[in-house]
Amino acid sequence: MLRVAIAAGGTGGHIFPGIAIARELQDQLKSCEIIFIGSKDGIENKIVSENGYTCIPTDVHKLYRYLTLKNLLFPYYMIKSIVETRKIYRENLISLFVGCGGFVTGTAGYAAHLQKIPIFLQEQNSYPGLSTRFIAPYAKRIYLGNHVAIDYLKKNDNCLYTGNPIRQLNLTPRKVAQTELGFKDSKTLFIYGGSLGSTPINNAVLKIIESLLEKDYQIIFQTGKRDHSKIIEKYGNQRNMIIKPFFNDIDLVYSASDLVVCRAGAISLSEVAYFRIPAIIIPFPWAAGDHQVKNAESFAQNGAAVMIEEKDLTPEILLTNIENILNNTQQYEIMAHAMKSLAKPEATQHIVSDILMTAGIEC
Repeated sequence: MLRVAIAAGGTGGHIFPGIAIARELQDQLKSCEIIFIGSKDGIENKIVSENGYTCIPTDVHKLYRYLTLKNLLFPYYMIKSIVETRKIYRENLISLFVGCGGFVTGTAGYAAHLQKIPIFLQEQNSYPGLSTRFIAPYAKRIYLGNHVAIDYLKKNDNCLYTGNPIRQLNLTPRKVAQTELGFKDSKTLFIYGGSLGSTPINNAVLKIIESLLEKDYQIIFQTGKRDHSKIIEKYGNQRNMIIKPFFNDIDLVYSASDLVVCRAGAISLSEVAYFRIPAIIIPFPWAAGDHQVKNAESFAQNGAAVMIEEKDLTPEILLTNIENILNNTQQYEIMAHAMKSLAKPEATQHIVSDILMTAGIEC
């Protein structure tokens, strides 16, 4: 039996690809046991257990990218976590490691290197995270969600551009999805600033909602918890508008939408590409290594999206871009076609098949 350890932490953008790979490994193999390695306080413990897997936490602490006394203890916790993880590998007879990002991938990956366990990495972003760059020299293969990431890795002869693994999402015909949401057959916007919401995006949207509704656009607005009350208080009774802090049925929302306004998380963009929806992307300006700007630039340069940096975001600019895309049929079709070209719906199967072939494991 193959026993696999997957490390992924910090955000859903790292964790959900790990879960997708875990499920595909178990689909392709007759016998496979999987554990996840996480941090003690990480959101991965909750998400992984909700998806039916065991997450074993280690006492790993992140390295802050600014001057702080907290970093003085980083070497101690790094060594402690590596020792803990090596013990986990021995006790669980781990024979293969997959790292999907987050700082836990750095220590768990190095523990795998010391144990001589084959290492495979999956990097979601255009600019690879610190853990990926640290472990890359020891990896048998690095599966890239965006091909431009190869330029930032010193050792890159082991890279393979596959696209990102995404969760299982159902494509519903547009009109059917709009009907299920209580909408009519009309142009529909999906606006969201990530799972937590974005106040700068919310504030810009609030100033153009009435203009959008007057033009008969339908709006699906994921606000995040922080701003939800004030937005629902003002616009909760509006026709042609659905407002929620978070959408669990996001595949139905994507299916109903003609245009997405969003941040530039790698997995979010991969999902938008899967649904072939043109996008206006407003990258989070404080993301590590400026990776959201690089993600957004990649989609904009391919003609699939328009990027607006947050420092340039005004209600007027946002409204102008929305109208330019939705009212120009030829431009819209070009963007939708470009978005389709970026979709990699077979990414997870491709990654797992290559892991098994590279590791010499028969199905």
